Amino acid sequence: MPRTSKVTFTASAVTLACLAGALYASPLVVAETMGREVQAFSPMDFTDRRASNLEAGDTAATSRDESTLTNDGSWNVVKAETSTSRPSDTEMSPQRSDIEVATTTDDAESDDEPATAPTDAATQRIASELPQIDVTLPPSSEPSPDESDSPTPDSKTTEDTSDEDVIPEDVDSPDSITVIVNKLRGLPSDYAPDDLVELETSAAEGTHRLREEAAEATEALFAAAAEDGIDLTVISSYRSYAYQQELYDNYVSQYGSEHTNEMSARPGHSEHQTGLALDVDTPGGEHSLSTSFGDTEAGQWVADHAHEYGFVIRYPQDQDDITGFSYEPWHLRYFGEQFATQIAEHSGVAEEEFGLEPAPDYDDDTPRE
Repeated sequence: MPRTSKVTFTASAVTLACLAGALYASPLVVAETMGREVQAFSPMDFTDRRASNLEAGDTAATSRDESTLTNDGSWNVVKAETSTSRPSDTEMSPQRSDIEVATTTDDAESDDEPATAPTDAATQRIASELPQIDVTLPPSSEPSPDESDSPTPDSKTTEDTSDEDVIPEDVDSPDSITVIVNKLRGLPSDYAPDDLVELETSAAEGTHRLREEAAEATEALFAAAAEDGIDLTVISSYRSYAYQQELYDNYVSQYGSEHTNEMSARPGHSEHQTGLALDVDTPGGEHSLSTSFGDTEAGQWVADHAHEYGFVIRYPQDQDDITGFSYEPWHLRYFGEQFATQIAEHSGVAEEEFGLEPAPDYDDDTPRE
């Protein structure tokens, strides 16, 4: 059906009226809704500006021209000023990451809407909604250089208690528990210990005296032997210089000086004068002052256990080239448990353990008092 000119004119008029109304009313409605003056927007301008800002490394911000629509329907173009100043790093750093998050979110929602800088309220809201993550690093399990380099108390103790031999501090003083007396090392003629006590053991025949520490060790030794079924007795202990002189002269008259020097000490060179030596035997005296004592059950027990109570067999077998005296399994000398154990578990000879020269014979200058 052909259109009439009237219908055509009417449709055109309606279309023009709607277009004019939209152009007139839309800017005002948008401006009222957004609370600010509407600015002309071009997607191309926004894209170009984003690209420019990215290439500039955010070192300067450039404004573009802005156009506004007045009430009479005309466009007012305002020439924008270009600013090369930028906020300081201190001012931007607290909110920079939040602004980037907001911009990314807006771009994801719609590529057709203009990108606008978020307000302070929006920035604070976004920042508050971001999850806060507290990271706590675990303590380091590796020791510090000072801790790894410095020795611990346990390691130091281990080093100090090694199996190395220990030499006593004093092997010269007559009153020392570790004094060494032999054919080259004598005692003063007037020396006598000031702490002599009588032995209380019932196994002692007659009156016998030793220095207090050695006497207590003797009591313990005899008690331990008795618990193992071993009976011991004391036949000799402390001897004074004068008594040793009398004994030595008697031996010389019977056996001669050469033989006597192998079995008995000259006065001043006897360990009995120290108050730290004693001679033992079994009750009845069958092996008194005889090497056969070493073959008895009692003699073997003494050889195995004497060091546990601070004693050693002072003149071991086949060591007379060092000690100067032949084998005497009955002659015990007190050194204390530490040094007695060291001697017994090593060479068995005190001179070697204490780093002293052998004393196989008397010096030519040794007096025969």
